[in-house]
Amino acid sequence: MVYGGILIYCNSPINKWVFYLIHSHPEVKYRLMQELNTLDDLTNPEAITQLPYLTAVCQETLRIHPIALICTPRMVKDKVEIMGHEFTSETVLVPCIYLAHRRTETYPEAEQFRPERFLNQKFSPYEYFPFGGGYRGCIGAAFSMYELKLVTAIILSHFELSLTDKRPVYPVRRGITIVPSGGVKMVVTKKAKVKRETISFT
Repeated sequence: MVYGGILIYCNSPINKWVFYLIHSHPEVKYRLMQELNTLDDLTNPEAITQLPYLTAVCQETLRIHPIALICTPRMVKDKVEIMGHEFTSETVLVPCIYLAHRRTETYPEAEQFRPERFLNQKFSPYEYFPFGGGYRGCIGAAFSMYELKLVTAIILSHFELSLTDKRPVYPVRRGITIVPSGGVKMVVTKKAKVKRETISFT
């Protein structure tokens, strides 16, 4: 999609998930649109990416549907004990992002899409790591979150979207990634009121 001289790419799994979840939860969409409507300048990317509820929506989307199922495997150098289990040298351990993000001890009602949990609490890198962790984490993590917030805000501010199918969409594996089953089909029902004629990011 090209709008105002900007190429907006929405084919990545996380873009699909965020629009699916927003439009499956009317209360989330309403609160998010209220926040976006407080912006006087949609040409300022820094103002957009600092919005707290938009950030929480993106974080919660990545918690429920991280791009990858697991982190990079690690080999134990010395004997280590984790939660009562001992692992000897040269054991290969593979952290599972998907399961860590669904621990009910950390995330009550973990299967529910609740962005406000990120407004009320800051999670440690051992509890929330959608891009992996440590020095082997994704080098593009910060930019990916920045881009996700901009794409979400720009599209919602300029277009009225709706799901073509109200049936639930489920996560399925595609290689090492997790994608929506059958994709997420949406239509533009009408053009929303635009605050600015042209959007330009430098």
